Amino acid sequence: MNDQKKPKIDLKARLGKKSVSSPSGPSIPPPIMGGSRPGGIPAPPFGAPQTSDPYSSMMSSAPPPAPKPQAIKVEMSEEVIHEQKKQLKKGYAIAAVTAVLGAVVGFLIGGSSETSNQQKIAARDAGELAKEVTTAADTAEQLADVVKSIKDKLASGTYPEEDAKKLGGLRIPFEGANLGLRVIGRFNKEVNRGLINFAGLSQKANDATENLQSMISGSRKALDDAFSLKDKPKIHWSAVVSGGPSGPWATLMSIPEPFLAKSEEKVAGKDYTWPDSVKVKQGGKDVSFKRYAKGDPAGGDPQFIPIEPNSQNSVCPSIPVARIVRAVQDLEDALRGVKDTTGSGGHEETGLIETGRAVSEKLKTISAGR
Repeated sequence: MNDQKKPKIDLKARLGKKSVSSPSGPSIPPPIMGGSRPGGIPAPPFGAPQTSDPYSSMMSSAPPPAPKPQAIKVEMSEEVIHEQKKQLKKGYAIAAVTAVLGAVVGFLIGGSSETSNQQKIAARDAGELAKEVTTAADTAEQLADVVKSIKDKLASGTYPEEDAKKLGGLRIPFEGANLGLRVIGRFNKEVNRGLINFAGLSQKANDATENLQSMISGSRKALDDAFSLKDKPKIHWSAVVSGGPSGPWATLMSIPEPFLAKSEEKVAGKDYTWPDSVKVKQGGKDVSFKRYAKGDPAGGDPQFIPIEPNSQNSVCPSIPVARIVRAVQDLEDALRGVKDTTGSGGHEETGLIETGRAVSEKLKTISAGR
């Protein structure tokens, strides 16, 4: 039979539906409702009921899991491993050196900062000490002026009452305590020696000032007696002549009640004369000595001969007065120093005032950072 005469079967028309194209293969006809398939093949009894959506079973299925990456194993030779360890140790060594260098640099920076702070503190302390030393030197100069006035009054035979009072309020305000808690270690040796010397001289001058004030206050009567020798000289000493081992000799004896060497006043209408006798304590008893008038001074009972006042002071000066005069001179020398006025290279000493001025100028230089 000829193929053209055979009737064509339109499967699409028979099925009444369009074929569904599978996204991954050839077109698959949709399932036949009623449990039959084309060609009389029954639907499998285990088939699940179909919905109207032919893609529901495909959309509900989970996507296949992604393939796991496979580990890649690299084989390294012993030489490579050894070189890696070597480089690792080298890295540790570099890190350690870097850390040490960092610590050293930090220490140096910190030390430099600390040094700078110490220098600032030293400059500050130098400025403060310069003011304190200057004040002390000014006070020492005031004290020296008072001491000079006392010296002049004593020489003129006047009791220095007002000056003695001034001594009570003059003390040099500088001592070793002024150097405490100060950064004097950064000063040069010359400045340190000057400070220590100045502190020592100040303390000695203060002690001498206190001692002089006490001596002057406690020796008022002795000073008045000594001063009276110029205008109204009195006899304080006598010599008692007696027989000695090889002839007459004199023994010094103080007069219990000194009497005037001379006087223009009248006594009971008569001219003034020395006493005929004096009484002296000897062995707890009053012993009377007659004044020598004529004859052998060594003959008979002991007799006293008055000693001329001026010779008395030159040979046997009043001990209290001599001590005061000496104390005044020593204090003035300590304050103003000792100068050789003869030009023969004699003894010289730098005084407290000059020492203080010099130290103060050096401290000002340190304070200014010069």
